[in-house]
Amino acid sequence: MKAVTEINSIKEALKSSELFHNLTDDELDKLLPLCQEQFYEPGAVMFCEGEQCNYVQTLKSGKVALETELAISHSSVEKATIDALSPGASFCWSALMEPHILTSSGRCLEKTEIIALDGNKLKALLNEDPQMGYKVACNLVRVVASRLEHTKQTMERILSIIFHDLKAPLAAAESYNRLLLDGFVGELSEEQKNIIKRSSKRLSDLLNLISNMIDLSRVDFGGFRTEEVSLTKVIEDCVETMRPLAVEKGLQLVFEAPPELPMILGSASRLKQVVTNLLSNAIKFTRSGGITVKVKDNKDNLQVDVIDSGIGIPSEDLPKIFDGFYKSKSINVEGRETGLGLSISKRIIEGHGGKIWATSPCPETGKGSKFTFILPKKSEPNGDKLGGEDFNSG
Repeated sequence: MKAVTEINSIKEALKSSELFHNLTDDELDKLLPLCQEQFYEPGAVMFCEGEQCNYVQTLKSGKVALETELAISHSSVEKATIDALSPGASFCWSALMEPHILTSSGRCLEKTEIIALDGNKLKALLNEDPQMGYKVACNLVRVVASRLEHTKQTMERILSIIFHDLKAPLAAAESYNRLLLDGFVGELSEEQKNIIKRSSKRLSDLLNLISNMIDLSRVDFGGFRTEEVSLTKVIEDCVETMRPLAVEKGLQLVFEAPPELPMILGSASRLKQVVTNLLSNAIKFTRSGGITVKVKDNKDNLQVDVIDSGIGIPSEDLPKIFDGFYKSKSINVEGRETGLGLSISKRIIEGHGGKIWATSPCPETGKGSKFTFILPKKSEPNGDKLGGEDFNSG
């Protein structure tokens, strides 16, 4: 049996916790048999991301850092601190929900004491007492929503700092290369110019990669503002912007749309990003013929088709082209991009509550490729993307 002072200490910790603060004394008494105290030294790892979660935990004293793994590349993984928890914080809620897997790691920043409650026994108790279960469920929803928003903001700040620190020195190096090529430090031989041009090309590719990764992180974590958008105007602007590139290659660029289309709810700048990416790819991979953009007014959605007469997409690549960093090994085209454009486009369209896919060859022409996306007619976009800032990477 626990000593009276120990029981009172645990009860006070539960009273001040995020998850149980509004329970009555009788309800708190029901929790006491499920509780056990655990003690950790500074630097101790309490639990690890990906492990089975069996206990709901409340921080009684000390401070705990929540950490998550960031995949910087296919072969590089770093840990990032996404939150620092103070006394009263509740965590390890995965013990109450399938599949009971921890989504972050916990590391003690100082001497720490926690109250751990057996997850299975707690679920059984809450099922037996619906009123108590309702209170805890409401508290859990508020805590999870708050923690998720904080995590998104923290991750966005981390990534912005990382990308800025990567981009600034590369941009400076590219400027120095331009000064050299322009002859500000004296005449260069043709061989020296070629070396610097190749260096500038690699720097430009890296800057483009960083810009794409900034876009990807902001779509994932920042979301975008929504407003009434004319899809016709969005596409017209993109077509006129990309037309000089098409003309330069001797390609036709045609836009077909019904005279009146309903407005949609979305982000004009993000949708322009999608259409521009699709047109850029179509122009790049088309040697002759042209590109046609068609808009269809379906019953529940607006459909956009970008059709080209280009080299097409190998069947084995079609399921993977919207994956991040994916590049076809069987297509060799000068000036290939980072492999993030279509991945970003997919996330933007899905953030608008739509879908995007590709077919090759195009069913109507028997050649080239056809990229299609659909957007709902003036319905709310995906809730995960509402309320965020509408960023453009610079």
